[in-house]
Amino acid sequence: MKKSILFFLSLFFAAGPGFAQGNLGQAGANFLQIGVDPRGAALGGAVTALSSGAAALYWNPAGAIHAQNLDVYFANTDWFMDTQLVYGAVVKNMGSLGAFGLSVTSFYMDEMEITSWEASEGTGQSYDAGDIAIGASYARSLTDRFTFGVTGKYVREYIWTVNTSQIAIDVGSEYRTDFYHLRLGMAVRNFSGKMQFEGDKIDERIQEEINRDQNNNPRVERLTPEFRLPQIFQLGVAFDPVNNTNHRLTLIADVYVPGDNDERLTLASEYSFQNLAFLRASYRINYDLGDLSVGGGFNLSAIGLNSTLDYAYSTHGVMGGVHRIGFGFSL
Repeated sequence: MKKSILFFLSLFFAAGPGFAQGNLGQAGANFLQIGVDPRGAALGGAVTALSSGAAALYWNPAGAIHAQNLDVYFANTDWFMDTQLVYGAVVKNMGSLGAFGLSVTSFYMDEMEITSWEASEGTGQSYDAGDIAIGASYARSLTDRFTFGVTGKYVREYIWTVNTSQIAIDVGSEYRTDFYHLRLGMAVRNFSGKMQFEGDKIDERIQEEINRDQNNNPRVERLTPEFRLPQIFQLGVAFDPVNNTNHRLTLIADVYVPGDNDERLTLASEYSFQNLAFLRASYRINYDLGDLSVGGGFNLSAIGLNSTLDYAYSTHGVMGGVHRIGFGFSL
C-alpha cells in the first residue's frame, strides 16, 4: 500500500510543474478538451477520481477496471456552429489480467461550399473538416486499492486537402480508501510529439513564396507552424458523506492544469437514489466561458443487461448552452 501511495505522489509531483509552464493558446486539436460524456460534463469534468467503465477511457483510463464484464458506451454532443462530437467506447474486464478498452472520438462538421474573391456565390466545390482520436487502453489493479491505466491513441485533424496526425499517450491512476469511500484520481492526457499540417494546398503556397526569390522569407515558416496536442494534468478527490441503501451523495473537487492555459478548479456533486436515478451539478472556476453544468441519469436492469441513460447541459457564456446525451449498457 505504501508503495502505491508513493507511486501516485511521484506522478503528481513529476507531471504537475511541467504542465503549469505551458504557453497560452498554443495547442492544437482542441477537440480533445471537450468532455465526451454527459455524466462527466454535468460534473464539469471533475471525474478523475470517479469515472468508471467505458466512459472512463477519456477521463482516466484507470477507471476502466471498474467495468463488471463487458461495458459499452455511446454519447453525442451538439457543439457550436452545427458541429458534432461523437464518442463510442467498449471495455472488457478480464479479471486478474486487467481491463482492455477501445475508444473512438470524432468531431466533425457538414460540408460547406467553397467561395473566393472571384466567386463569392460559390465555386461549385465543397469542403469538410474534422478530427478523430482512436485509442486502445489497458487498466489493472496493482493492489486492492490502487489502480493504474494507460491509453495509446492515434489523433488526426483534417480540413479540405490538408491534414496532420500524431500518436499520443494518456496515463492515469486511482487510489481508494474506506474513509467515507474517499477516492483520489490522477490523469495526464495527450502526451505527444509536435504536429504539422501538410498537403497539396500548403505545398502550392510554399512554392509560390519560394518563387518570390526572397531571402529569409518569413511566410514559408508561417505556412507550416508546429504545434502540440492540448496536454492536460488533472488531479481529483471524491468522497461520500452520505452513503446508505437509498441515498448516496458524492462531493468532488478537481484541479485541471492545461499545458496552454491557466490552472482551473471544479467543484461538483452527484446524488444517487437507490443507484437508479441520479442528479448532478458542478461549478467551474477560472474558465474563460461557462461555469455551470447540470444533468441527470437513470440505471435500468433487465434480463442480465444493465443500461444507462444520461443527459447534461453546460453553459458557455455568450456562446450559449451545450446539450449532451449518452447511452450505455453492460453485461
